[in-house]
Amino acid sequence: MTAMEEKPAHGSASTAPTDRRHRRTMRTRVAIEKAALRLFAEQGFANTTVEQIAEAADIAPRTFFRHFPSKEAVLYGDSEEAMAQLRQRLAARPADEHPVRSLTAAMLESADQLEEQREQFLQRAELLNSLSSTGNYELHLMRQRWVCDLTELLSERAGASSNHTCPAAWATALLGCFGAAMHAWLTSAEGTPLRRVFADVLTGLTGALEEANELLAERTGDVSGP
Repeated sequence: MTAMEEKPAHGSASTAPTDRRHRRTMRTRVAIEKAALRLFAEQGFANTTVEQIAEAADIAPRTFFRHFPSKEAVLYGDSEEAMAQLRQRLAARPADEHPVRSLTAAMLESADQLEEQREQFLQRAELLNSLSSTGNYELHLMRQRWVCDLTELLSERAGASSNHTCPAAWATALLGCFGAAMHAWLTSAEGTPLRRVFADVLTGLTGALEEANELLAERTGDVSGP
């Protein structure tokens, strides 16, 4: 089964109430993000308060804090929530599945979820570009935390049989692919779905790694000799 063929499993009728609650929660989160990003663009991040965001989103301030720990979490994205969702998707994968396949499937599900939030991601990217280098530093720290968290998750799934350096390499490679896909998805006017862009990036990496493997095989042959 290819990356593009991986699809989220359909739930049963018993999951309908949970699905409705989840949709309501996501609608509220999206409304908060839209209101916050609009205010950040209009009056500046520093000059925008949580109370103003809540008023613009037509919610109470306490409701804001049920969804985001701070206004910074709206600007940079709630990485803790995103990681929690990715953990759930990984946990739903077969225990005996290769960790890279599991993480790829989880990321494809994430891509499907993000598809409806492209406008917010574009606004967020434009705002971050307008900030000082502090914004870049914060994003760098977030990426490092993601690599560390995913390395730990992949190590757990791989078990003791795996080379201890492999999970870190897998996490770094797949996060790099997803980041490159996100950038291409946001900057392209073609409207290609993020899932397809991510799959294309993975295919390109696979081909490049095959070239590296061929070189290693050649070099190993040179060293060992007849």
